[in-house]
Amino acid sequence: MRGGGWRPLPNPNHSVCSLNQERITLILMVGGWGGSPVERAIRRAHQAAAGDLLETLRQTDLLERAIILTDDPDWVPDLQGIPWEVVVDRPGEPFHFGRRLACEIQRVGADRILYAGGGSAPLMAPQDWLGALSAFAGDRPQAITNNLYSSDWIAFYPARALASRIATLERDNALGWTLSEECGVPTRALGPSAATRLDLDTPADLLIVRFHPRIGPRLRAILDELDWPTETVEGVLDVMGREGGHLTIIGRSAPTAWMALDWATRCWVRLFVEERGMVASGRLHRGEVRSLLADFIEYAGIDGFFARLASMAEAVLMDTRVLMAARGCWPSPEDRFNADLLRWEDVRDPFLQEFARAAAHMSIPILMGGQSLVNGGLMALVEILETRRTSPL
Repeated sequence: MRGGGWRPLPNPNHSVCSLNQERITLILMVGGWGGSPVERAIRRAHQAAAGDLLETLRQTDLLERAIILTDDPDWVPDLQGIPWEVVVDRPGEPFHFGRRLACEIQRVGADRILYAGGGSAPLMAPQDWLGALSAFAGDRPQAITNNLYSSDWIAFYPARALASRIATLERDNALGWTLSEECGVPTRALGPSAATRLDLDTPADLLIVRFHPRIGPRLRAILDELDWPTETVEGVLDVMGREGGHLTIIGRSAPTAWMALDWATRCWVRLFVEERGMVASGRLHRGEVRSLLADFIEYAGIDGFFARLASMAEAVLMDTRVLMAARGCWPSPEDRFNADLLRWEDVRDPFLQEFARAAAHMSIPILMGGQSLVNGGLMALVEILETRRTSPL
């Protein structure tokens, strides 16, 4: 356990926060990645994004303290102005999200909690947080989250009374839905935008956010060091920005993302949307995910599927996790992320290796990733495109 000491919170500019409310305890989880090169790159990006998030929240004057939970004993955030503590996971102890969070809530004895993952809010600015948490006060049960159906961050009260139910959750995605639907906590979800929906889940999210002007300096420095090719993102942006371009979106995309795309572009869009909410609902855990597209791949074969896809599209955004879940086989993070980067030679899972190989040989740009890619990632691409139109190089 390491800490920055429990010092009084400096408040040189109290006017930044117009709220007269009890300050919040942030519990920030940063870790969970393996030792493969692609996972180490995502780990560094999450640590950098976590540092930017801490600095952003410091500017709001909303936090009383920050508790950083990590599995990396060598990482210490670069943070001034907030009392903070780093708590390192015990070596060899299996990680369980709900038990870890509930235990920390009880340990620190706090009721007004903001939970966030390390890569959960790379585009949230101080004014976004002030707007989000402006009503997070008083003694009534309440919660505010970025997404009710797949929470990446959530503020909630009273935390200690909810800890026993939180302790049962395997992942953070279901936290907002559980508090709202099972615990009866009035929960407000923010309006959808790139800031509220983009989470750094996969390499595709990092490739996209690298082009966004609003990421923090720590994350930008890490992304600038990556040797991952960016031509695919440029190709997707070209199709999106061209009148009459043909873009295909596959996976758990939401109507709000389609609306943002429709409002900002004049390209033709083909949508194949399946299994939204498969994680939060428990369908993934129960093995109940079904996919018409996965059935078509079984019928046509992987090469046949990509040949047909290339005949209908000029660029593709694909949430491949639905296909994996429908097949009942969930490859390792290393395999999933190498497949996302089209590094098929480094993928061990036979199906995913063949899938990534076929995608790599496509004649059109294809971005593969998870749910964030076809939601927050898509909205971030729209914002990047709009920025280029208003501020051309």
